[in-house]
Amino acid sequence: MSQGSGLKFKIVFFKYLLIFFCLLGTFQSAISLAQSRIDSLEEIIPRLKGQKKLEALQKISYELSFLDTESYFKYSQQGLEYALAERDSSYLASFLVELGYYYKHKGAYQEALNKFNRSLIICEKIKKYSTLSSAYTGLGSVYYELNLYDRALEYHTKSLAIKELENDGHDLSVSYNNIGLIYYKIDDPLRALEYYEKSLKLKLETKDTANSVINYINIGYAYAELLGEESKNKALEHFKTAIRLANKHNQMFRVGYAYGGISQVFISHYEYDSAKYYLNLSIEESVKNDYKKLESTNYYLLAKIAFQEEKYSLAINYLERSQAQLINLKDKNRIKNNYGLYASIFEARNMLDSAFYYQKKFSLMKDSIFNEELANNLASVQIATIEEQAQRKIADKDERISKGKLFSLFLLSILALSTALIVVIFRNYAQTSRINKQLNESNSKIEAQKKNLEKKNDELAEAQITIQNQNQVLKNINIDLDLKVQERTRELDRSNHELEKAVKDLDQFIYKTSHDLRGPIATMQGIINLGVMECKDPEAVVYFNTLHKVSNNLNNVLYRLIEVHETYQKKPVYEVFDPVKQIMKTANGLYDLSVELNIDIITELLAKDKWRGDVHLFDQIVENMMRSAVQYKDRSESMIKIRSEYVDGQLLLSFEDNGFGIQCGDEDKVFNIFYKGSPRAGGTGLEVYTAKIAVEKMGGTIRLKKARKNTIYEIHLPAIS
Repeated sequence: MSQGSGLKFKIVFFKYLLIFFCLLGTFQSAISLAQSRIDSLEEIIPRLKGQKKLEALQKISYELSFLDTESYFKYSQQGLEYALAERDSSYLASFLVELGYYYKHKGAYQEALNKFNRSLIICEKIKKYSTLSSAYTGLGSVYYELNLYDRALEYHTKSLAIKELENDGHDLSVSYNNIGLIYYKIDDPLRALEYYEKSLKLKLETKDTANSVINYINIGYAYAELLGEESKNKALEHFKTAIRLANKHNQMFRVGYAYGGISQVFISHYEYDSAKYYLNLSIEESVKNDYKKLESTNYYLLAKIAFQEEKYSLAINYLERSQAQLINLKDKNRIKNNYGLYASIFEARNMLDSAFYYQKKFSLMKDSIFNEELANNLASVQIATIEEQAQRKIADKDERISKGKLFSLFLLSILALSTALIVVIFRNYAQTSRINKQLNESNSKIEAQKKNLEKKNDELAEAQITIQNQNQVLKNINIDLDLKVQERTRELDRSNHELEKAVKDLDQFIYKTSHDLRGPIATMQGIINLGVMECKDPEAVVYFNTLHKVSNNLNNVLYRLIEVHETYQKKPVYEVFDPVKQIMKTANGLYDLSVELNIDIITELLAKDKWRGDVHLFDQIVENMMRSAVQYKDRSESMIKIRSEYVDGQLLLSFEDNGFGIQCGDEDKVFNIFYKGSPRAGGTGLEVYTAKIAVEKMGGTIRLKKARKNTIYEIHLPAIS
């Protein structure tokens, strides 16, 4: 057994020794034992030299990798320096790999790449394949963290090729799982399942259930991405198995990932209550173990559920929590998904500027992760892998053929067993020919696939150019539209300002004019009354009475204009009152006038319960609608019918009279200011108009239900909560 193989055997022995203690439930004892070994090594290392010192430094760095990260770095660095001094390339490559994993753990990815690449160069020169495989795995894991999945797949595949030659079940299982993770990240769950299941199979063959928890979780996530009831059941089955094994082997830090996976299964089948239950369990575990990526993913999924339930504010709150966990992380894929969900939420809320902003960020992030170059590189890696495996088979066969020939010649020269050796050589030759033929056919297929990929790449490039041109056109159109919208907005602002000023001036004019004219009219009425009292000429008295009637009409018009102005200006003040009492109060106020004009007031008041509204505006509506009916009576025996009732939570008022009615063709004018439904003298034409303003102030509607014979107005007033 070589020195490197002996060291590897010892490392594997220590690893399985730790697993053995975990299975016995004495993990703490195992830690104590490891610490004892560390103390022993720390004591003897200063006294050792040469190969023994390098071997001890490698052992202690391995032990410390599970217990003390900084001490692990210290002895790995010390081993590197001592290997340089001793010019031992084998240990130099090993310690470079150890330091590479240290820097990867710290997030110093550039330094980690530097260490792995240096180890790679040394291992290729000295043909140390076990360390070369570890360097490839390290490079693959760093590029995976950087979201460069094509590079990650390339190095993990190279590592797998070495491990397949060594046929180490544990290391093969790790590589299969790593490659499966890459295919899962690039949305190829079927390919990911293929590698995940290979990894799990190897672990189950060695009865390594403690380290199979992560495999069950990964397989569950892959099935969760697939559609169908069967995939759902398989996903749940694998997650539950992972939770059971994690509890059995004291791996509670993995339970949170299993809970998160179960929630994703329920989300994909729209079972949101179950999904939220497991997400909350997963969040508890992620917080307990400080797994920020998992916590971020859980909040993203809660935001996704809230979005589906149209709880947009809650969804944004969860997304902000998800983003907060990613501040110091470089998970582009997670950030990309958050941006995409932000865009969908703001689009649903019709906040198009924000939706466009996050959609743009989502597209840029997506292009930086999954682009044409990545697809080409992944295809090239797969082709290169197939070619490399084929070349390895050819080289292996060539080596065996060469050895067979030498052995045959040796036997011919010594034993002269020509006949038997010729048969053996012929069979080997025939087998080699078949293999070469198969390889040639494989190479032809690979070449055809490569040409097909190149053709598709050209088509994609042309499509990309077309899209870029269209995007530029759209960008120019958007710029022009923005400029036009801004100009139109400025024009509207100016128009609104001028309109507001004109309305304000008109409002002040009506109010001031109405008040200023009432004074002279009152004076004129006083003079007219004095003239009637002192004048003895009957004809002059007739003139005075005519002037008095005209001035009364003018005064009434001014009073109604002031009432219109005050109604316009009034802000509703809501309170609870009895509609029936208010209607009766207003009707009683017009009783004398109705008796004088022989008008019968009929009430059918069914709205008995209290109602919430503005009392003053309500009185304005009732009084003006009744005055309108009184002003335009058309017969000696007239009637006004008032009806009130509650309909679907609204207060319905109906005013019916048998007066002159609305002339044909004037139905659309009844709510205009100064409109009179009758050509006869009387009225101001402001009664219905004032009632309409009061109705709209209270958020209601008024309509002319019937125009002739019996005129009917119908008013709907909403209930104010």
